[in-house]
Amino acid sequence: MSRPFDHRFAVRWTSGVLVIFALLGFGFGSWLGRIPALRDHLGASTLEMSWLGLSLALGSLTGLVFSGRTVSWLGPRRTLAIGISGQTLALPAAAALFWVDATAPAIACLVVYGLMFGTSDVAMNVSGAGAERALGKPRMPLLHAAYSLGSVSAMGVSALAETSGIIVPVHLGATYALILVAAVLALPHLPPGNAEAPTPERPASVHTGPTPLPAAAALDAAPGGAYSPWLQPRILVIGLIAMSMALAEGTASDWLPLALADGRGFANESAALTLGVFFVSMTLVRIAGSWLLIRFGRVRVLQGGAILVIAGLVLVILIPFAWVSVVGAVCWGVGCALGFPIGISAAADHPATATRDVAAVSAIAYTAFLLGPMGIGFLGEHLGLLHAFWPLVAFAAFVLIAARAAREPRGGVGTAH
Repeated sequence: MSRPFDHRFAVRWTSGVLVIFALLGFGFGSWLGRIPALRDHLGASTLEMSWLGLSLALGSLTGLVFSGRTVSWLGPRRTLAIGISGQTLALPAAAALFWVDATAPAIACLVVYGLMFGTSDVAMNVSGAGAERALGKPRMPLLHAAYSLGSVSAMGVSALAETSGIIVPVHLGATYALILVAAVLALPHLPPGNAEAPTPERPASVHTGPTPLPAAAALDAAPGGAYSPWLQPRILVIGLIAMSMALAEGTASDWLPLALADGRGFANESAALTLGVFFVSMTLVRIAGSWLLIRFGRVRVLQGGAILVIAGLVLVILIPFAWVSVVGAVCWGVGCALGFPIGISAAADHPATATRDVAAVSAIAYTAFLLGPMGIGFLGEHLGLLHAFWPLVAFAAFVLIAARAAREPRGGVGTAH
């Protein structure tokens, strides 16, 4: 029997997951912020540095592939405890090994870090989706805003460490020691094991019973069930929606400043500032995302976002005026901000299969986020970076057409009133 609903329990759970999102964003942002210093220390070429990124991506994708079973077995809280502890050991160790020119073991540590990070990412999204159900309100956009704010804050701290002459191993070691302490304080707010949220008593306008599960989901809920999210058309479509928006976000992160510098004559500082505008726009929309989802629902938010991404891309690609490029970057950032959080919430609609469904959607989306921008770079080499952005328009058009796959269960979290 489930215990009576406790609103304070749901609030504590949501707050704990919010802190975890911010911590993981801060940790990964700290690594990104010190990559230039690491490159200078190693004297590495761009190609050599790309091997470091590929090593981390390999570990992350491996973690994502196996995360469904890992999180189902250990539960989100225990997975996060192990994952954050592993990150605390692996990333500072990698930095220290790079600093003494022990490149091979350093790369192995990066793979381990990526594995721990990818697995932790799924675990925190599964727990966040559960907290969202417990609270009865959409909170996934706010959780991802916390991740973004953590990343942006880490960039500022990294810049301060750089100007203060703090070497990368010391910086990352101190950062992850603090992250581990904060995680130890936050994780007890998450329920143990695979505990589901107690169901609150809600008004008649909100669904009060369990979400009906499809036949395949019922199989998974039973012992020995053979449920696979990779055989569920809805989950695959939701994964492609999240992938399309993640690809738009990742491409802007990797290529927008260079495209504006090369294709529009922006100074390096102005190009970087435009990327900053993109990220600020995206973060602000994520902060407001809960309200938007309550007011308009997932489908209309996704469709509106897709239209804005298309509009932003067309402005950036076709109109040769600096101020138009900035407006386009704002539209682009606003439009893609909620695609991934909505995809995670939609994947978690059926509690009995939420862990595996979230893992599958995450794997699809992060594969595009990590590897997709490489494809854009390849196109940019042959077509120019601005014209290499055209495939993103097609992916956004797909989201516009397929958005109904993410519709809320009847009266579920985020339903428009």
